[in-house]
Amino acid sequence: MEKNEIDVKRLFALMLAVTLFMFGFELYTYYFSPKETPQKAAKREEVQSFPQLMLGSMRESKKPVQIQTFDFGNFTLSVSSEGGKIVSLVDKKYSYNLITDTEKKLNIYPLEVYTGNSNIDQKLNFSAYQIVREGNTIVMAYSDGDVSLTKRLTYEGDYFKLSISSKGLSSPLYVLVGGHPKGDEFYTHSGPVLSIGGKVERLDVGSIKGREFLSGDISFAGEESRYYFKGFVGKIPSVLIYKIGEDKDSLTLVEVSNPLIFYAGAKEYSRLKKIGLSDVIDYGTLKILVKPLFIFMYWIYEHLRSWVFSILALTLLVRVFMFPLTYKSTISMMKLSELAPKMQEIREKYKEDPTKMQEEMMKLYSQVGFNPMSGCLPMILQIPVFFALYKVLTITADLQLASMLWIPSLSHKDPYYILPIIMGLTMIAQQFISPNPDKTQNFMMYVSSVAFTFLFASFPAGLVLYWTFNNIFNMGQSYLIKEVLLKDRKKVKAEGKKKRK
Repeated sequence: MEKNEIDVKRLFALMLAVTLFMFGFELYTYYFSPKETPQKAAKREEVQSFPQLMLGSMRESKKPVQIQTFDFGNFTLSVSSEGGKIVSLVDKKYSYNLITDTEKKLNIYPLEVYTGNSNIDQKLNFSAYQIVREGNTIVMAYSDGDVSLTKRLTYEGDYFKLSISSKGLSSPLYVLVGGHPKGDEFYTHSGPVLSIGGKVERLDVGSIKGREFLSGDISFAGEESRYYFKGFVGKIPSVLIYKIGEDKDSLTLVEVSNPLIFYAGAKEYSRLKKIGLSDVIDYGTLKILVKPLFIFMYWIYEHLRSWVFSILALTLLVRVFMFPLTYKSTISMMKLSELAPKMQEIREKYKEDPTKMQEEMMKLYSQVGFNPMSGCLPMILQIPVFFALYKVLTITADLQLASMLWIPSLSHKDPYYILPIIMGLTMIAQQFISPNPDKTQNFMMYVSSVAFTFLFASFPAGLVLYWTFNNIFNMGQSYLIKEVLLKDRKKVKAEGKKKRK
């Protein structure tokens, strides 16, 4: 059967199949795809032993007591004098503490330093540090006569710069990142992430057997969740990742090199791109589509300061590119309307012979140049954009704070389900404006409108907003084509005939 012989039912089935396939593929890659350890991983053979984190021993009983809190514009930072480590770090814009309950429970915190010698490590991480603030820099210094360690943490606006100096300590030294921030993951990665050899690797904690050692050309390493990242950026020689318990928790340490950029906060693109950390955003398996779309929408957002306008601009752009197909689709449906009486005759004549009925229908279609594919092609071509946008809206940290009227966050579903209902009504309205002459096909589209309303009810509100805008623009284009362009074309043809007479 030729492509132009595919009927509307099959096209609808195809569209639904593609939609389900792409959802299924995303779920498969999240739950079942094999997680590979980076190829540049290596076993450490040096005499220097791996750091021991002292879990399950004296650590849990030595809770921090003397704590100093510092305010640095975007962040509120609390540092313990016992060990010179960060016990609280709040991203004030998002009111989110990057120090996890696991870290508090285990009494293990970012900026702890390890040598591999448990006696020395105990001193470095539980002894008293002298802590002073020098402008935007916190200086944490420890010395016992034999060894000394100084950590300098400097606030640079959206991130911190860490430099570590020591005396009497053998290298390499490792500094603790901590555990991954917790939150609503929504089919996104949560756990260790690093860039090694120019490739971003996201490790599945469940596949780690105790400990992983990674070395090579590492440009950043840390722990991530859907919206947040905590880690280091710089020329990092090696990374150690420890699996903690059976709850898929992990702790990451990086080998010290000076200086290191320490970032702990939301995966906000405007912050991350300043420090070469934008690839920590999880674009997913459709990165080739998702990343350009994300950057375009973020560019609109940065200029208009509104995610609603950003989604509106994207919808308008998609409709402009789709206009030629929409134009052909509208003309095709108008031709089909003109054929309605003849189609009904064929159905009555060959109602006992479906094969013959199909053949006669195809002949009728070809006589007037009607292509069934043209009706659904614009929607099918939008499916990749739809899924790319779906991913963008699930990874954009800024959307947590983007509200619209009664909707508190465009990154979550409409709590009152008003927007999905509006979207469903716009889909039904499209059928009134451009009805299918086949009552059966028309009924199917009404049913699909109701089905999509229920399906979209749990989707991020930003995605539902996009589809609502799309429906409204589509109705506007249909009106423009029918009431302006086609009428003008008929008028020109009529005037031409009069002149020839």
